Amino acid sequence: MSSSPTSASARAEQTSNGKPVGGDQHVELEILTSGKPSMPIEEDIMQLARLGEIAAIQKLFDSGKFDANYADEQGITPLHWAAINNHYALCHFLIQNGANVNAKGGDAMATAVLWAAKRCHYYVVHLLLQHGADPLLTDDQGFNLLHSATLDGNVFQLVLLLHQDIPVDIPDAQAHTSLMWAAYKGFPSCVDLFLRWGANVYAKDDQGFTALHWALVKGSQGSMQKLIEYGSDRFAKNNDGKTPATTASEMNTQRQWYRALSECGYNKDGTTKDFPLSFMVKDVKTFLNRATFLLPFPMIFASMYALSHMVIYFAIPTALAIVFGLQWIGQYSLRWAPSNMKNIGHTPFMAGIFTASMFWVGVRWLTTLLPWTFMTNPFINFFFVAFYALSGYFYFMSMNEDPGFVPKSGSRSGQKAVIDELLELRQFDEHHFCVNCMVRKPLRSRHCKRCNRCVAKSDHHCPWVNNCVANNNHRHFFLYVLTLEIGLIFLMQVVLAYLSIIPTPKDVTCNVLSDDLCKILHKDPYTIDLSIWCAAQSIWVTMLVVVQLLQIARALTTFESMRGHLNSQTPGEALTSFVTTGTTSQEVTGASNGFGSGQDIGDLPPRPHQHHSVWDQWKRLLGLDTFFATAFRGSQGNQARDRGNPFSRGIITNCKDFFCDGSPVFGFKENGSARLGGERVDYTRLYEPPPRMTMRRTEGNRAAYAAVGTDDTV
Repeated sequence: MSSSPTSASARAEQTSNGKPVGGDQHVELEILTSGKPSMPIEEDIMQLARLGEIAAIQKLFDSGKFDANYADEQGITPLHWAAINNHYALCHFLIQNGANVNAKGGDAMATAVLWAAKRCHYYVVHLLLQHGADPLLTDDQGFNLLHSATLDGNVFQLVLLLHQDIPVDIPDAQAHTSLMWAAYKGFPSCVDLFLRWGANVYAKDDQGFTALHWALVKGSQGSMQKLIEYGSDRFAKNNDGKTPATTASEMNTQRQWYRALSECGYNKDGTTKDFPLSFMVKDVKTFLNRATFLLPFPMIFASMYALSHMVIYFAIPTALAIVFGLQWIGQYSLRWAPSNMKNIGHTPFMAGIFTASMFWVGVRWLTTLLPWTFMTNPFINFFFVAFYALSGYFYFMSMNEDPGFVPKSGSRSGQKAVIDELLELRQFDEHHFCVNCMVRKPLRSRHCKRCNRCVAKSDHHCPWVNNCVANNNHRHFFLYVLTLEIGLIFLMQVVLAYLSIIPTPKDVTCNVLSDDLCKILHKDPYTIDLSIWCAAQSIWVTMLVVVQLLQIARALTTFESMRGHLNSQTPGEALTSFVTTGTTSQEVTGASNGFGSGQDIGDLPPRPHQHHSVWDQWKRLLGLDTFFATAFRGSQGNQARDRGNPFSRGIITNCKDFFCDGSPVFGFKENGSARLGGERVDYTRLYEPPPRMTMRRTEGNRAAYAAVGTDDTV
């Protein structure tokens, strides 16, 4: 980072992947490629340190030729080479033999902990810090350990360092803070971490630039957006009087700047967007949540009314205009919403569609169907209203119940204790720790971007209930779709009985339908159209019931089933099923991009474009790909057990664990409580497998029952 945006590129040329040229990597390359004759490897302590040969180094110490504090002409010690090559045991051995953990060496004059940090070897970093390494010592460029780690963008390493009580706003030689470096490098995850840790967004460097100025140099919209959300001054001037808007113009990053402002609720000039109803609305977010939830009520009624009371040539375009028009109004109103609600799919809109459909069906049954069919079909009406009520109850329970949020630590000391424990277990990674919630991730848990919490035994985030489906409400969710399926069957029977009773109109004609169908349609067009709409919903409901039953019998969640339990620790294809999750879009989130980096997914190289046929696209749209994939996998009998699913106890026991877990059917469930093989477990604190579970290992000796990856909701 330089003293002005215009010379930032020159400074960038002085670094390589966040590692200053002329530092330890330069030294390493120089030594390895040196043409000087080398001594026999068994007498070359530096080569042995690079290789991690503890026994050979012990012999050299015993012979008295070397000791742990030996340094070459550049001040490099064996501890430097052991640290940069991630030889944890050797580092411990050298420290025990008196190695100076704060010795500086190489062209960059860096300590061993700085060398380790440049390669993101945070287990070694933690070891060195435990044994007295000073994180505030700087290299020749004035970077301390926190600055150096920020340049690499590894969020986990930064979490480790911040919990060592390193001041988050400590400046380098040019008064650049770590927040400024993260913004300049374009690491939104790191920017977010520093801001949540309390970094000063108003801090300025020697030239008067704030972190927001440096984010504009890089053009990282995610970094700009985070800084603006946390109150960064949108009109701050540097020593030359340049505002962020001026910097954006000079750096050609105006498009990202305007987009970040818009996402945060500001106009292009940085002024606040005034909500039209601000004189009567105090909480805009709550108002928009309720408005988008209620929007489908008039939308469904008006569209059904148009279809049933207009000529078909005008009815269909009018109904489509009503639907898309009201949806557009809802989407347009979200320009004043918080950044996490800019898409109508991130609002209760889809939950409102189901609720509105259920409401209008109930109104039609009560005002029209029941009076006509009560005397002739009392039992069908009774069963319909019973399952209608049960479906509504389980639906609102699924929507309002805590799905099983993993409790957060109440203090930073508690977070540090968790981190130290994971480091001791060598499990401080994205599969076992969430940098968003700062909690240890239990088995089968995952972080949900929509809920912004880690959820225990997460199945999926369902926009139809506007909530995660997980341990606490999974059974209520299944009962909801099951009773909905049965209720739809009885609804169709009530409608058929109603149509058989009411008189047939005379002298009616249709332009498209036959005379017989025309007469039936004109008996009650509104009821028929509403019934057709409900019957269409039974398609995805039926597939969802089947998929859920198969997964319950196999003791798998939706994410585990779709990603493949054997590959639960590797990045895979995200869910695209409308059936299981209610949407066809993919959203990836988490603390990192899957490699521990603070880069956005958009900063990574694009994936090769895959060509899909029209049939493939429609399969994905309707969720048929998920249905058939899950159904066929489930039809292979004991496949889950054959693949080593550690949570399966056989179909009968799996079903008993799910349906008979001891919690009340009509009432809330104790958070995290469940049964596994008949034994009571708490999924919010289940970090190790129960005694009867078999530990299955994959390539690299890693446990396959670790928590599901950090991909977000769909």
